[in-house]
Amino acid sequence: MRAIIVEDEEEGMQNLVLKLKKHCPEIEIIDKCETGETAVRSIRNKAPQLVFLDINLGTMTGFDVLSKVQQIPFEIIFITAHDEFAIDAIRTSAIDYLLKPVRPSELKNAVRSAAERIQTSKDIPRILVPDGSSQVVIHTKEIMYCLADNVNTIIHRDGKKPYLTVKILKSIEGMLPKDSFHRISRSAVVNLDFVLAFHKSDGGYLEMKDGKKLSVSKPKLDDFLRKLGSSF
Repeated sequence: MRAIIVEDEEEGMQNLVLKLKKHCPEIEIIDKCETGETAVRSIRNKAPQLVFLDINLGTMTGFDVLSKVQQIPFEIIFITAHDEFAIDAIRTSAIDYLLKPVRPSELKNAVRSAAERIQTSKDIPRILVPDGSSQVVIHTKEIMYCLADNVNTIIHRDGKKPYLTVKILKSIEGMLPKDSFHRISRSAVVNLDFVLAFHKSDGGYLEMKDGKKLSVSKPKLDDFLRKLGSSF
């Protein structure tokens, strides 16, 4: 899970980073923010799946950060030294509200709950894919299909040039919303919204919006047809 930590105290930041690395290896820390202003910019630009959010951030609060971001396609775990904001935290649909010093068991439980909610979420408007030393934001609604290219993946987008990312197809598949994307073979994941037709000839293949023909492997065929039928 790609996560951003928002904490204005250096000791608190270091403590949380160490505990995450030790107890929650599934967390990838993509940014650390010491102010509310930098947090807003980071969340908008890097599209995290999870945000560890302190409440008191100097000139802003964690709730101010969320109000400025407005759209919240990520999960929230509040971490604070104060317990009087619990009700407000609940109203944001936060995963958890952890008091400092954070206990490892509570942190692991909160991260596990976040992972479960992310796994079942259907609202994943953007994904981040690596591009050298930076990350590129790609909107999932414009992705037509993804094709494996050895250890890389080629992301084909509607009306845009294909994008090559240094991630295997399985990793990209795990980022995409499961209600609209489906694995049709070892080498292809398709967005059902861009499927024009399914042809039974030649073992079964899809005709995509851009004219591309993609074969559906026999082990995947029945499951794919059920999902395709339920999507219309």
